[in-house]
Amino acid sequence: MARRLLGREAEAAGAPDALAASATRACERVLENLSRWVGIDGADALFARALKHARTNHPVLGVVRFGPRSEICLEGIEESARTHGAAAAAEGVAGIFTALIELLGRLVGEDLATHLVQQSVPDRPTHESQSTGGENAQ
Repeated sequence: MARRLLGREAEAAGAPDALAASATRACERVLENLSRWVGIDGADALFARALKHARTNHPVLGVVRFGPRSEICLEGIEESARTHGAAAAAEGVAGIFTALIELLGRLVGEDLATHLVQQSVPDRPTHESQSTGGENAQ
């Protein structure tokens, strides 16, 4: 699920700027949904803590900073992707979301934590949302 938050377009493109944009969108969605349950400050605190935890397993996150209520939620993703490669940086970002679920799970239980974060996962990747022509058939 953590990788799905980023969206397939970021992985397919492999470009640092696409990864950074995707990470920002995912971060914003998760923060918005979590803030409904734990408040803005609580969501910010959980996210900052998740980044700290994820750094231990993902050194590519060393230059990444969490910018609460700033224009860019995860600053430094593009720089990290340029230095270490988009795949490694994407793995690091997925590690942040995994750590977030683990931290939240300690507070409310793993099932509820997964459900709360899963609400932020888009139903379909952008490229799959096109009509197949059969949706309205009866």
